[in-house]
This record gives sequence, C-alpha cells and structure tokens, in this order.
Amino acid sequence: MKGMRICLKMRLHWIILLLLSDLFFTFLVWLANPGALRSLAFIILLYTLLAAAAGCAVERIKVSVKLKAWEAYFERQGEYGEQELLAVTDKVWHKAIQEAFGLLNAERMQNSERQQELLSYQEFIEAWTHEVKTPLSLSELVLENRREEMSDHVYRRMQYVQRMVGMDVERILYYARLHAEHVDYKFERIFLPECVKDALEEFSGVAEEKGVAVRVETAPSWIVSDRRVIGFMLSQILGNAFKYTKKTGGTVEIAGWEDQGEGKEKEKGKIHLAVRDNGEGAPQEDVPFLFDKGFTGSHPGRQNATGMGLYFVKKYAEILAVDVRVEEERIPAGGFGIELIFPVVSPRETI
Repeated sequence: MKGMRICLKMRLHWIILLLLSDLFFTFLVWLANPGALRSLAFIILLYTLLAAAAGCAVERIKVSVKLKAWEAYFERQGEYGEQELLAVTDKVWHKAIQEAFGLLNAERMQNSERQQELLSYQEFIEAWTHEVKTPLSLSELVLENRREEMSDHVYRRMQYVQRMVGMDVERILYYARLHAEHVDYKFERIFLPECVKDALEEFSGVAEEKGVAVRVETAPSWIVSDRRVIGFMLSQILGNAFKYTKKTGGTVEIAGWEDQGEGKEKEKGKIHLAVRDNGEGAPQEDVPFLFDKGFTGSHPGRQNATGMGLYFVKKYAEILAVDVRVEEERIPAGGFGIELIFPVVSPRETI
C-alpha cells in the first residue's frame, strides 16, 4: 500500500489529466445522448481506475529493475554494469548517466592510486624502522666497548641520544601497528610496580642529566594486559613528564593505588596509576584536545612537539580497555598528570 501511495503521488499529474479527459468525454456523451450517461459514466470511471492501477504497477516494476541495475553497477563498477543500467534507463538520461560514470570512474582510479601510494609508503616506513635497528644496536655496542675512552658526561649524553632515537623508532612501529589489519596482543598477568620500574630505567639518563627527582609510590597491584604495549604507553607519558617538568627542581611522581570498597563494591574497584610532573601544565582550554592526533596546544613550550605521544596512549588504551584521563585538578595549582585506570581482573577470569 505504501508503494502504491508513492506511485500515485509521483504520477499525480497524469492522473489529474486522465480525470480531466474523463470529464471531457462524459460531457460529450451527455451532449450526444443524455440517457446513456448514467451507464457509460460508471464504465469510464472503472476504466480510469484500472488504467491508473496498471500504470502504477508497471512503474513499480520499472523502478525495481532500475534499482537492481544501480545496485549491480555499484557492486561490479565495470563496463558491464554500466551497459546494464543504460539498457533499463530512458535515453534522455543516458548522457547525464555516462558523465556521472566518467566522474565516478576517475575518482575510483585516483582513490586506488592513493591507496597504493599509502601502502607503499607504509611498507617503506616499516622496512626502514626494522633496518635502522641495526645501526642503533651497533652504536650501543660501540658505546659499551669505548666507554673508557669517553668522559662520564659525554657517555651519558650519547646514551641519552641513543635512547631517544630508539624511542622515536619504536613510536613509528607502534603507529604502523595501529593501522595494521591483524595484530596479536599477548595478555598476561603483570606486576604493575615492576612494569613501572622497567619503564623508568629508560629515563635514568634523562633524570640524571636534567637533575629531575623521581618519586615512586605504587601499590603491589596486578593487572592483565599486554606488557609491551603498557610499557610503550608508560614511556610516552613519562617522556612528556620529564620533558615538561621544571628546569630547576623538577620532579616526576608515579603513584599507584587501588579503589577500596567493601563486599561486592570491592569487585567493582579499579587500579590507578598516575604520572605527574611539577611543570607549568597545560592551559585549561587545551585539556579536551590533548589526546587528539597532532594537537600541540597554545603553550609556548609545546610548539615543537609532535602531538602524537598522548594520541598513541589514548588509542592503545581503547584497544586494551584501559581508561585514561588528565588530572585536571592539578592544572590550576601548577603541574600536570596523566592517569591510567585498569580494571580489576580476578584470577578465575584470567584462566
């Protein structure tokens, strides 16, 4: 019934013309033979209704055929689908359809070329990141073998530079991993204080070089996640903390705690891990956008940043079902903090 109403609405002007024709012929019958008007008027009306119904039925079939032809074209997107569509379409539309096909085909070819270029670029970057690990490993070996020939100050600086380059290479690999079709994550029980300790070892040279005091106070908590990805996320957060802490008297604090509750409420608890620094923090207006890709904000000290570190943290947090947030209450008082919130997983759930 709905289809019939739509058909009647689309062909309303033809139906009006048909009714006007009926009125004209009825008037002619009345002029010729007024006595036959009553019997002929019913026949004329019946014919009009049957003609309108037949016209709508034929139109519905034609529309259905055209829709199927359009669907076939978009599925095949080839010359055969185009010819099939033109065969069921009125000739008056052929030129417009062919022009539209030409535009669609050109756009499709351009998209295909762009996808191929992006794929080639991605493969090149992935290959480069794997190849660059060889000179990095060699430089590490040279540093160890030639350590006695360097002063402690030079050695620490070279070690710091090497680690920073290694972290940048790792960041590229994790960026490529975000866009990979198939990625395997290894979930296991992780002792969170140990994971924090491993992540801090990468920044020991930075802390010594910049004179940053590091304070760690974490609860003996266990989480279930991917150890390598969690380590990468911590390295991005710690990298920001060491970078933006105060130049003189800088401190980085790592705090971990568990939600407390009684009875069933304890089962709903969360495990928290916060990384804080005593730097200038971020402007309040920048906070909603800190996890956006490429966002550097209006702070003068962040203009040379890539805006990718916290983006990686947010994306991988979503993958691992970890909540991440900015500790906004620290910003007015000065300082900055990022908090990771892990779900509590019982031993039975990890089996």
